[in-house]
Amino acid sequence: MALTPDTRAPAAKLGGAVNHVAILLLAPFVSGAEHQTLALCRYLRRRCRVTLLTNDELAGLLAGDPFFHHYTAGLDVHPLGAAFPPAPAGTPHGALGRGVLYPRLQLATWQALRRLRPDVVHLVLAPSFFAYAPLFHLLPYPAVLTLSGEMRYARHFYGPAKRAAVRYAVSRADALVVCSADEMINLTAVAPQAVERATLLDNFTDVARFSTAPERRRDGPALSAAAPAGPAPGHAPSPEPLVKEPLVTFAARLHPEKGALLFLDAIARVHATWPDARFALMGRGEMEPEVSRHLAALGLSGVVTRGFTTDLAPLLARSSIFVSCQRYENLGSSSLLEAMAAGNAVVATDVGQTWRIVDDAVGCRVTADAPAIAGAISALLANPQRTARLGQAARERVLERYGPEPYVEGILQVYGRARRRRSRHRVTPSPPPEAP
Repeated sequence: MALTPDTRAPAAKLGGAVNHVAILLLAPFVSGAEHQTLALCRYLRRRCRVTLLTNDELAGLLAGDPFFHHYTAGLDVHPLGAAFPPAPAGTPHGALGRGVLYPRLQLATWQALRRLRPDVVHLVLAPSFFAYAPLFHLLPYPAVLTLSGEMRYARHFYGPAKRAAVRYAVSRADALVVCSADEMINLTAVAPQAVERATLLDNFTDVARFSTAPERRRDGPALSAAAPAGPAPGHAPSPEPLVKEPLVTFAARLHPEKGALLFLDAIARVHATWPDARFALMGRGEMEPEVSRHLAALGLSGVVTRGFTTDLAPLLARSSIFVSCQRYENLGSSSLLEAMAAGNAVVATDVGQTWRIVDDAVGCRVTADAPAIAGAISALLANPQRTARLGQAARERVLERYGPEPYVEGILQVYGRARRRRSRHRVTPSPPPEAP
């Protein structure tokens, strides 16, 4: 079947109000960026129609996981097909499997968008960029890309082919959302010509999901246009912050830049001094086998709770200290924002723009080495009352600066700019490729 360019204008006039957004999100599981995208769907649908286009694996998780089933109730989820074969992408078998699946995803996406005719298509995460690549030429819908680390990966981790694919998607998008000042620096280094189309919007978290009191936090509220937005920014803090248990938490995708091994090296030192303290390392990713081996080598297998959960809120409500060990940037980390919203004092590596969110009022920044991280954790464990006050201040900071409402206002402005740009720069589509 040949794909032919769709030359029809979207349902609403280009440059007018945004009435319908199609968000394309392809992911094998839900971590920080995926959580934020679902939260965006949740709050954005109060302002316009939202359709989530996703792969079968993620659609199945949203339907079958109890937390996500509840959290995304009422969201229009459109499965496009499988996207992630069991074999890793870096293996020949995995690359071949994706090479077969991606043309099918492109065809399914093209068919869905021609039927839906949204005002804007919003692409989140690199796999979505790759799947949409030929459709930049075939469909007239303004396209917005969220860059939540893709430029950092393109600069430091991706190989030439993957880097070229991301740069191509960035060059074709009508507007870009950049998640942090550090990511804007990376965008400037990798694709400087795209900076004029980029808007810096710091990441946000769904503050209504998080509480400092474990007994008050169970399941997330169901998706509803009338769902409460959570505590209002600037509300009066509690006079006596809750002193929580000595639980130290790390949560991130298990990728080398996230610093999971550094966290383990640090808590090996802490455990020697504070044997009653407890630790949790949550996350999944390509480093899972290495993390397991390191846990065993350090003799920490019985000391650290190790796992993955779709909803960190209950754990973070119990935790008193959160450790963020990223090698390049902590600002914008979804797990960090969630932990702060749950009243955790913070120990963070002093990298990138971390100073914008972590200071002495909410915790401390340290050099990216195990002794410094261990020393900061031990100091917090030694003074539970101070740790509780820092955690309370951390929650207040997230409520004031990193809630969903300002982000939604910003993203709607980006959508409007994308539509206006598309109306000014209409390009005759290139001849379409032949679909397999």
